[in-house]
Amino acid sequence: MAIQQLPIELANQIAAGEVVERPSSVVKELVENALDAGATQLVLDIEQGGSKRIRIRDDGCGIVQQELTLALSRHATSKIKNLDDLEHIGSLGFRGEALASISSVSRLRLISKPAEQQEAWQAWAEGRDMRVNVEPAAHPNGTTADIQDLFFNTPARRKFLRTEKTEFSHIDEVIKRIALSRFEVGFQLNHNGKSVRNFPQAITERQQLQRLAKICGSGFAEQASTIDAVDGDFHLNGWLVAPEYCRHQGDIQYFFVNGRMMRDKLLSHAVRQAYEKYLPNERVPTFVLYFELPADQVDVNVHPAKHEVRFHRQRQVHDFILARIEQALMQLVSAESSQPIVNHQHHYSSTQSSFSARGAPSSAQSGSSVLGERKASGSLLPNAAKMPSSGVRSGPDTEQKKEKTWRVLTVFNDVYALIRNDSALAWLNLAKVHTECVSRKLTKQLQDGLNGRPLLVPVAINLANLPGPANLWPQQQLNECGVVYRCQREQVIIEQMPEMLRQGNVVSGFSDLLKLIMDEVDNHELAGWLAQFACHDSYSLTQAEHWLMQWRLQLSENGDALQWVSLPGENDV
Repeated sequence: MAIQQLPIELANQIAAGEVVERPSSVVKELVENALDAGATQLVLDIEQGGSKRIRIRDDGCGIVQQELTLALSRHATSKIKNLDDLEHIGSLGFRGEALASISSVSRLRLISKPAEQQEAWQAWAEGRDMRVNVEPAAHPNGTTADIQDLFFNTPARRKFLRTEKTEFSHIDEVIKRIALSRFEVGFQLNHNGKSVRNFPQAITERQQLQRLAKICGSGFAEQASTIDAVDGDFHLNGWLVAPEYCRHQGDIQYFFVNGRMMRDKLLSHAVRQAYEKYLPNERVPTFVLYFELPADQVDVNVHPAKHEVRFHRQRQVHDFILARIEQALMQLVSAESSQPIVNHQHHYSSTQSSFSARGAPSSAQSGSSVLGERKASGSLLPNAAKMPSSGVRSGPDTEQKKEKTWRVLTVFNDVYALIRNDSALAWLNLAKVHTECVSRKLTKQLQDGLNGRPLLVPVAINLANLPGPANLWPQQQLNECGVVYRCQREQVIIEQMPEMLRQGNVVSGFSDLLKLIMDEVDNHELAGWLAQFACHDSYSLTQAEHWLMQWRLQLSENGDALQWVSLPGENDV
C-alpha cells in the first residue's frame, strides 16, 4: 500500500482506543475537564452502566461560544501552549484528545455558558461524520457534557463491554477515587434515575473524615491514623492503618501524586516495603496517601491514561516515602501496644489517632476486633529450652533496664523465639504472647462491643444441635460479640460473626461462644477464648520482633510465655 494520510475520522477513532476503553474512561476524562475548569459541584447521570448515556454537569468557568467547535477538534486544549508547559503540568488533562475521541464513537452534545456570556450555546457531533453544529441553548453557568449511545458506530468495541452492573461499578470506583482527591468538590452520582453516591463538599476536618468513611468504610475511618511529613519539596500526608488491622484484600490502596490517582510501581514498592516487617500473614497495606512535589520534578506524560508517572529523582522519592511510612508505623505500633483500644461499632466518630512522621503519637487509636487464624495448642518447648536455668532472678529495676536491650536471635519450630540481652538468654513463646496481647485488647473491646463481619454465605444451624431454647439465648451479649442471627422455623441463620470466628468452622464457633455466654463467663475469660483464634500456626523472624516489642511493653517476665536459659560459661565455650 502507498503511504497516505489517515482520514481525521479514522485517526480520532484510533485515538479513542487509548482514551475510551470503557464508559468509566469517558467519565474520568470529562470529570477531570470539569475539575480543571474550577468546578465545585458535579452531577453525574448514568444510564445502563454508561453505554446508553453519560451526562455530567458542572459549575465551572465554561466555554465561550467561539471555542465550542474548536473544543471538539483533535489536539485542542487550553492547558498547554508550548513545549515548556509540558515540564510544569499542573492540570489533570492536557492532551486535547478526550472530546474529539469521545465524539468519534458516540453522540456527543456539549452545552456551556461562561458567567460573562449572556446566553448558553451547545455544540453537538455524531460519530464518523464529526461535523460540529452549534446552536443556542438554555443552561446555567457551567458546562454539561452529554454522551449517548457509546460505541454505537463501533460494534467490535461495544460487544466487549461487560454487564451493566460491572460497567457501573467501574464508574463508581472512578468517582470514589476522584472524590478522595478533591475534598472541596461536591459529587452527586445517579444511575438509572436513582441516587447512588452523594458526597457534599468537605471543607472541615470532620467533613473530610465523613467522606473518608463513606468511601473507604467506617472501619477504615475509625482505625486509620494520619501522617504528615515534609522534607524540602516533598510532602506526604494522608491516612495509614495499623498493620494488624490492615485488610486481606487491596481494595483500599489509594495513592495520589499532585492530585492524580496513581498505580505506580515505585510508589507501591515503597509502601509495601515499609509495611513488610510489621504486616501479619495474608494482609496487605491499607492506606490513602497524598504525595506533593513540584510539577517540574515529575513527568505525567508517560501513560495514555495517566496511571503512571516518572519521577526525575526516583531514588529520593522512594527513600523519602519508605522512611516516613516506616517511622510512622513504628510509632503507631508502639502506641497500639501501650494504649487502650476503643471500639466504635454503633456510631461514627471523628476522633482518631493522629501522629506526625516526625512527632510522637497524640491520642489512642480506635480499632476493631483483632483478626487472624486459630493457633493449635499443646506444643512443647524445644529441647534447648531444657538447658539448666541460671536460677537467678534479677530485681524489677534490673529487668526494666534489660527489656530495652532484648533482641531476637532466631525462631525455633516457628513458635519459639530465642531472645537475649547483654546478660541473659530466654525462650519467648510467641503464641502465648500473641494470645495474651490479643486477650488484653479484646477485654477492653468487649466493654463496647466487637465489630462483626458479614458471612459470605449465611450459615444455617439446626436448633436441636444448640444449647437451650432460642428464646432464652442472651441476644444482647451475642450482639456485643459481633454475632447477628435470625431464627427461621427449626433453624438459626447466622449472618454475621466476629472476624476471628468467621475464618474457621462457624457452626462450632457459634455453639461454643453461645455456651460460654450462657455460662455467664466474664469478659476476661471470654476474651481469652476468642484470642486463641487470633494466633498463627507459625511466626517469622519479623513477626517475632513485633511480638517481642509487644511483650516488652505489656507483659512481665513472670508470665509463662518466658523461660530463662543460662548463658554458657567459659568452660562450655
